[in-house]
Amino acid sequence: MRNYYFPDFNENSCGYGRDYPAWFGSSGYEKFYLFEDADLCCSRYFANSGSTCPFENNKQTDYYWTTYEDNIDNLVDMPVRYNHTYYPDLFGKTCVNGTDYPSYMASDKDFLRYYIFKTLEGCCKEWFTTVGLDSCKNDVIQGVYNVTPCPINRPDCNNVASISNVTVHQLTMWYPDLDGLKCKNDGGMESFMLLEEYTELYLFNTRAQCCNAFGYC
Repeated sequence: MRNYYFPDFNENSCGYGRDYPAWFGSSGYEKFYLFEDADLCCSRYFANSGSTCPFENNKQTDYYWTTYEDNIDNLVDMPVRYNHTYYPDLFGKTCVNGTDYPSYMASDKDFLRYYIFKTLEGCCKEWFTTVGLDSCKNDVIQGVYNVTPCPINRPDCNNVASISNVTVHQLTMWYPDLDGLKCKNDGGMESFMLLEEYTELYLFNTRAQCCNAFGYC
């Protein structure tokens, strides 16, 4: 409940008070994020900011969560922010939240920078500004993660594989019924769709991805 200087990455400067994210003051993270001296905070995180750091010095007497989470009831757990991955669905004109992107999108460093994003807004701005930025954000597709994403700055989090048996998982995926002109996930896909060279073209983790790729549902 004390006032500290702390890095505010939205402001690219150090703030001051009790309104730092709750996890800054727990589990040993206070050694890295909470400072009694403004210069220590600024030199560690924003060494090139000059006289603009810290951006505030006024002591606070309100509850520590009011600035960041002022609409959350006192009895509700503080929200957890995760390391998410977004990539463009070129057929659906929106982005997918998951790590089930086509292999070529991560085939080299240039492609990674071009296709893979940590925020939905970044993916939408890069790929779909001209065709509807708002619709991209509103129609985001939930994909699948190879491992469960950990909360930001939680090195003690254990990544857990979400897919333990690839063959079994493929039989649960969505695929296009080329004769019926609709997407299904009943395990009845044609055998060639299970071949390694065709899985990325015909198998999808969500119905929306299949529909977007083939234009029918």
